[in-house]
Amino acid sequence: MMTPDPQTAPAPLLAVEGLSASYGGAWVLRDVSLVMQEGEFLSVIGANTAGKSTLLKAISGLMPKVEGRITFRGTDLTATPSHRIPSLGIAHVPEGRHVFPDMTVEENLIAGAFARGTDAAIGDTLAHVFDLFPRLKERRRQLAGTLSGGEQQMVAVGRGMMLDPKLLILDEPSLGLAPMVVEEMHDRFHEIHESGVSVLLVEQNVSLALESAERAYVMSSGEIEFEGVAKDLANDDRIRKAYLGI
Repeated sequence: MMTPDPQTAPAPLLAVEGLSASYGGAWVLRDVSLVMQEGEFLSVIGANTAGKSTLLKAISGLMPKVEGRITFRGTDLTATPSHRIPSLGIAHVPEGRHVFPDMTVEENLIAGAFARGTDAAIGDTLAHVFDLFPRLKERRRQLAGTLSGGEQQMVAVGRGMMLDPKLLILDEPSLGLAPMVVEEMHDRFHEIHESGVSVLLVEQNVSLALESAERAYVMSSGEIEFEGVAKDLANDDRIRKAYLGI
């Protein structure tokens, strides 16, 4: 059997190497490394304050102080201004939704396509978002601030999809939502993944995160504690005791 030539092997979609990040003088991430391949569904789990959201912010260029290197399709994100990162194909759906309450649903969605400029296919992408979330089509003229929490989460995810991303980053998308809405949202995440978009998920619902992903990383106190196939981690006694209460 021939050994693959590492020089011809495709570069990963996303590579985080020796990443440390801080707010002021407090280091929140310490020497974090992870790799994500094209087309992968990857989850990052861990307790509150483990550094999960900080990791996502560092990838999107939103951390004021970082050390180490982050590359996306070979481009060094740590050397790229944060406002240019979306144009590379990275859509970040932050924790807390952050919709524009005084804008309509459709205006919120169109705002997500800002990095595409005058791309003629924006209308097709909007139609795709309405196929994913039919309730948004029904409420397209409604102010986003008058929607339910679940509907606002749909707007936030749909706004990310308007970028036509190669990588969709989701930070705690089930936070504060009813169980039925959480299941519905995760069904949509799988549809998005099956359409060819890579998904990086940080999720408080550890069981659902491991069920959704192909691989996962477990963070603790700003460091990577475990990594592996998601199904294997779901059956690991250390994970079951620490995060699943089993």
